[in-house]
This record gives sequence, structure tokens and C-alpha cells, in this order.
Amino acid sequence: MKVQIDGREFMADPAEKAAYEQALAQFRQGDFERAQGGFNAFLAQYPKSGYGPSLLFWLGNAQYALKDYKSAMSQFRLLQSVAPDHPRVPEGLLSLANSQMELKDSRGAKKTLEDLVRLYPQSEAAVVGRERMQRIK
Repeated sequence: MKVQIDGREFMADPAEKAAYEQALAQFRQGDFERAQGGFNAFLAQYPKSGYGPSLLFWLGNAQYALKDYKSAMSQFRLLQSVAPDHPRVPEGLLSLANSQMELKDSRGAKKTLEDLVRLYPQSEAAVVGRERMQRIK
């Protein structure tokens, strides 16, 4: 079946769509442990899915919510690496900078925010990134 998510259109089978929606629903309900498990299971079962980039974004956010900042950083970096033109990448970079701040890496966070503003200057995340850069010492 044809699906559209984050402005992207691709083919997915019904079970794939249902697995993604179930994990995302768990995230939206605040059950970040189960959402993380669902996202990881999805990636294992559908490694080449069109949902992949969006799923990396949500997995990183679930890990961030669980205070697993290093794992979250890995997901946000992977998202940018595999799909640099994906609409979730600017938000992912902002979340990457947030993770770096949580780990007291202000230098890394500032660099990430600079990259965000330079690479995605028209994004909403870049507006927030500019403000945050000014607050980092």
C-alpha cells in the first residue's frame, strides 16, 4: 500500500504500517520504554523501510525521554547521515544539541547548533537553534 509520512511517499505492507503506528502510539502515550522496544523491533524486521528515517527520529526522542542521551545522539546522527534531506533532520539536530547539553558538552552542542543553522537555515529548528546558541557559554 502507498503511505505518506513526513512529506515522503513510499510503499509499505499493512503489517509494516501497523507496526510503525503501534510503536508511535506508545510514544505518544508516554510509554517510552515500550515505544523504544517497538521502534527497535521495527528496525530489525524492516531494515530498508521507507519509515526508517522517521523512525530514527522517534527512537531518538524515546531514548532522550528515557535519559539515554548517548543512544539518542546516535539515532539523531544516523538520521542525518542516512537521510540528510529528510524533513525531521533539523529537529533531530536540535535534539542532538539538547542531548549534548544534558551530557554537559556545551562545545559539542554549540557546534551542532551552528551546523543546524548553516545546513537548514529556513527550518523552524534553526530559529530555536539561533536562540540557544546565544545562551551557550
